[in-house]
Amino acid sequence: MRRDNWFGTAVFVFAVLFIIGGLFLKWPDFSHKQQVEGVLHQRSVLDVSLLMKYAKPPIYTESYEMHNDNGVSTAQYRVQGYSGKVVTITLPPMRTYDVTFFFQQVVLEGIWELTNKPARGNTDVIYTLHIHQLSGGKQGSRTIVFTDPHYWATTAGRQYQIELNPHGAVPDLTKLKSTSLADPRYEQIVREFRNFGTPAFRQKVAQARHLVSVSH
Repeated sequence: MRRDNWFGTAVFVFAVLFIIGGLFLKWPDFSHKQQVEGVLHQRSVLDVSLLMKYAKPPIYTESYEMHNDNGVSTAQYRVQGYSGKVVTITLPPMRTYDVTFFFQQVVLEGIWELTNKPARGNTDVIYTLHIHQLSGGKQGSRTIVFTDPHYWATTAGRQYQIELNPHGAVPDLTKLKSTSLADPRYEQIVREFRNFGTPAFRQKVAQARHLVSVSH
């Protein structure tokens, strides 16, 4: 047999064996195809909201709600007056990154670390923050209630710590070290909600607040 005929035959046989092997063997690159597809199709949900409840007229409640489900975002502002008037502004579902960026911003500013606070400062308004995230099959939620974000951002008071002497000596209470309880994140995150959306959206929010505030 000539050398070139032998070489061509060997190549042909190898190609046939390769194709047959591909039909029956699970190659490493494709053995985890189902797991890869599962990761790609995992649901991702982001929810964040702020509810403000007023003790005195004219506004009874205000709320912002932002939702993102696998890249499809919606947002809503709702205001209700003591008069009974209700105005709702809704951004229809669309593929936009506005809600995702907003969610990332409040997370960077520490919304997951905030805690409930007692009624202090101006107690005429009660703020309720809520955040929920579903990602990679895991989820978490948090709800925080507080009053007067400016008070908690600037005043808030101080925290003192007393360390007892193991030898029984009484500590000098006039020389205690203290740390400030002020936390600017409460006011920053409320401001983020107030600044959400385009100028046109914020203008409609201002008009809605004015509408329910005017008595007829």
